[in-house]
Amino acid sequence: MPALRPTILHGTATPLNDVMESKAVHALFGAETSCSSTKSMTGHTLGAAGACEAAFLWLTMHPDYNDGLLPPHVWDGAADPAIPILNLVQPGIHAAADRKAMLSNSFAFGGSNVALIFGRG
Repeated sequence: MPALRPTILHGTATPLNDVMESKAVHALFGAETSCSSTKSMTGHTLGAAGACEAAFLWLTMHPDYNDGLLPPHVWDGAADPAIPILNLVQPGIHAAADRKAMLSNSFAFGGSNVALIFGRG
């Protein structure tokens, strides 16, 4: 599978979800893929969380609104040893100029899960 860069993590900050999500992202895309979660900037908007994350993807990828600046991963800096090391986006980081796709993961109560891939030509 081709590498997708960057990835918006669902990032619920629940131990089971964060371990599962980071293991899946690490296994599929490797440690070099830029990863971020936007919930620290918006709060958990419950049923609107996936839509908010999709809006971040669209704004990040749209050349008229953004020059490739990635949403930063704002967190407490305390790494969980159960979570594989991911390339968490620091403030001010830009995506590679050749990026063509971004991924957003959303996980809901009751097993309603989705992964959105936004791409451009």
